[in-house]
Amino acid sequence: MAVWDTSVASGLHPDSPLYELASEAALAQEPFRLAAPTVHEIAFGLQRRAEADARFATLFRWFTDLLDAGVVEVLPLSWEAALLAGRLRASRPTPPTGGRGRKRRSRDPKPERRVAWIADIQIAATAWLAGEDVCTADRDHFEVLSDAIAGLFPDEGRLKVLPAPQVSAV
Repeated sequence: MAVWDTSVASGLHPDSPLYELASEAALAQEPFRLAAPTVHEIAFGLQRRAEADARFATLFRWFTDLLDAGVVEVLPLSWEAALLAGRLRASRPTPPTGGRGRKRRSRDPKPERRVAWIADIQIAATAWLAGEDVCTADRDHFEVLSDAIAGLFPDEGRLKVLPAPQVSAV
């Protein structure tokens, strides 16, 4: 099963097609996986908004229950993944600015984009060391990281970058 990055996992919410897909996979004993940094990013996003909007506090509790129930499996950031992430960050300290000659537009301030980049690095390292592909809507970032991993470990398998699952509303 592929590791879902934050761009995919943030689509998990009650009654969403993505939640239905995750539930079916868990019932088949093949839960989708999240890297611990993805859980961190989602928890941060929900908690940051929870003080101003009670719906996000409810979603935070729902997300916690989802993890506790094992609907998705969380892969820890091991010391080996942390070492690899450090090497990747040293070689690529800032996120790519865009793909195919286009400047990337983001609503997030520059410091937040850098924090998200570090999380992407940690997710890539966790997935690769677990022998898993990464499923993302942010393919440009993860393709850069796949190339960086291949540069560090040319005799090992590459991190495969898969598109976000195509789900339709019911």
